Amino acid sequence: MCRRLFASVAVAIAVVVPTSAEAATTCAPPTGPQEFQRAAPEALGLDAAKLRSATRFMASHSALSVRVYRHGCLASRSHLDPYTEHVRNNVWSVTKGVTALLTGRAITQGKLGLDDPIARYLPEADDAHGAITVRQLLTQTSGLRFSWSSDVLARDAVGYTLTLPFKHRPGTYFEYAQTTVTLLGAVVQRAVGEDLQAYAHRELFAPLGIPRHHWTWTRDATGQTQAYAFLFMPPKHLGRVGQLLLSEGRWGPQQLINPAYVRELAAPTPTNGGYGFLTWTNAGGWLITATAPDRRRIDAPFIPTAPPDAYAFVGFLGQLVLVIPSLDMVIVRTGLPPSSGQTSDIDYEGIRRILQAVTDVDVPDPGPYTPMRGSGSFSLASWLDLETLQLAVRR
Repeated sequence: MCRRLFASVAVAIAVVVPTSAEAATTCAPPTGPQEFQRAAPEALGLDAAKLRSATRFMASHSALSVRVYRHGCLASRSHLDPYTEHVRNNVWSVTKGVTALLTGRAITQGKLGLDDPIARYLPEADDAHGAITVRQLLTQTSGLRFSWSSDVLARDAVGYTLTLPFKHRPGTYFEYAQTTVTLLGAVVQRAVGEDLQAYAHRELFAPLGIPRHHWTWTRDATGQTQAYAFLFMPPKHLGRVGQLLLSEGRWGPQQLINPAYVRELAAPTPTNGGYGFLTWTNAGGWLITATAPDRRRIDAPFIPTAPPDAYAFVGFLGQLVLVIPSLDMVIVRTGLPPSSGQTSDIDYEGIRRILQAVTDVDVPDPGPYTPMRGSGSFSLASWLDLETLQLAVRR
């Protein structure tokens, strides 16, 4: 049992209207490393021709893998997947979502508390840094000064982060950061009493049927796992991660993560309506963007083509694990940015086309892509902060 009760969170639910009373085909989770069961799109409430056209559209715009799961079954994959689905890719910031799942597993086991100060696990932290909580690291509200250039150059991510100055009061300001997530990984590692990757294998990946030799995860110069990125995993296994989320932490007979934690992971936070626990979400209807040089508020959902209950692990260059509970659907996209057009334009249209293939639920069509505009300003200082850059190099 968890050591703590989780806050009750109200998440907006998509307004969808079933158009058919017919029972859909469902598939049980794979046992061990077995593949997902496949089912004809029509048996899953999907138009096969539209779905095939949608995955081909995304693949033609630099997606190396596109996979659509519904009711626990693999409904479709792109024509490139037979060649790419086994290739270990850097999933970039999808790694952050995996770190959030490992945090949830430790909390479910009673080894970590969501509102614990990190000093409980990192006694070397000074009073101010030690007072930062696990929740604040999950919601990117540590309050520490952030600089992209410094974060990515830090050789000792934990030591570097524990010396960063505070720019905001913790818990009050969203700032998308990197090494604070590695700091969270170190907290989980101390809480569970073993190396983070060993814990990830035994408590998360192995139960999901992801073999140890199918993934790698890089470390910094001190040996600490870089918990914010650099997990390399085949796209076919990302579907398992998405299905675990869709099942609210259950895989077959095992409840790996407390359902209340998964619901809170996908819920908006006061500092960012588009962000939960290292996870992007539609539930708030607005968001603060991740890009440091152009931090903006946008008064629109994170993925305007998806229902309000959709949420996603998202990585650099277009890596995506999108979960849509109201449609019982997971969409995986890996690869590179499109060779032409704006990334957001292609992602919007690709997801729009997949959802237009749904036949048993009325999914509103948001129409053609319109660039989202928001308030914000460019800050060269936040992009290239020489003071913290020097600190990162020294570390």
